[in-house]
Amino acid sequence: MKLKITFGILALTLAMGCRNASNSSEQAISTDSLPVNQTDKKTQSVYYRFPTPDELFTFIKKENIKYNPEILNPVSNISRYVNSKAQTIALGVYLADLSYITLFESYNYSLEYYKAIHSLSEKVKITSAYDLSIAKRIEKNLLNLDSLKQISTESYAGIVEFLIMNNREKTLALIAAGAYIECFYLTFKLTDKNEAHNPLKTRVADFKYAFENLYSYLTIYSDDKQVAQVAEQLKGVHELFSSIKSSKKTKTKVRQDKEGNLIFEGGSKLEITAEQYSQLKEMIFAVRKSFIE
Repeated sequence: MKLKITFGILALTLAMGCRNASNSSEQAISTDSLPVNQTDKKTQSVYYRFPTPDELFTFIKKENIKYNPEILNPVSNISRYVNSKAQTIALGVYLADLSYITLFESYNYSLEYYKAIHSLSEKVKITSAYDLSIAKRIEKNLLNLDSLKQISTESYAGIVEFLIMNNREKTLALIAAGAYIECFYLTFKLTDKNEAHNPLKTRVADFKYAFENLYSYLTIYSDDKQVAQVAEQLKGVHELFSSIKSSKKTKTKVRQDKEGNLIFEGGSKLEITAEQYSQLKEMIFAVRKSFIE
């Protein structure tokens, strides 16, 4: 797989799979600093390592974390989202919630979150990417974990592909912002102990790489008023992530596993202080609150 490819195709490729190496000596989600020509956004040859929500949650199974449905955004909140910006961001939030649900094998919640996603997809006019046939597949596979995960991955990829192919990257930027903030929020709720030797704090620090790419993506499309507003909301989070320092270890290596997923090994280890952890948590919670309320 070539790492350097036209932006639109690559965003789709990475939305469908860009898994991280899992042990502590590996770089979770690497992003080099990549300049983007603002006047040639569509053809600029850059690459974004843009993981899907389920890939951001890879630590869940490894850490024996318990499922807690109370931390999800309730589907009853859909009635609150009355404008296109709120609906689009909420769609990203629910996509992240669904990834969390399927990873924890919570069959009872799967269908209602799929239906919530379909409802919002209708509102933001991307139903061709996410129609009711998906809900029917869910109903038939409620007890089949592998099928549920596959449907979840395919659904997310379908939305991404639809938006890119229809030149709606600005919509994708808002969806990605909602999904990422929800992923970060859920991670903080799952890794709540701010202790010096809490291994899950490293996972929080590793989100720096994913967030830098998200923020760059928002910046590229900030000529859109709604995207610019979200970028401004996330400015403080970006500055805080940027302040997290790293200690150089080994040269970063990129390889593919048997399933074709990109694995990033080695690289630098991020070190987040207790103060940075607390500040970041506070910021993420505040942004998430504004997103869902």
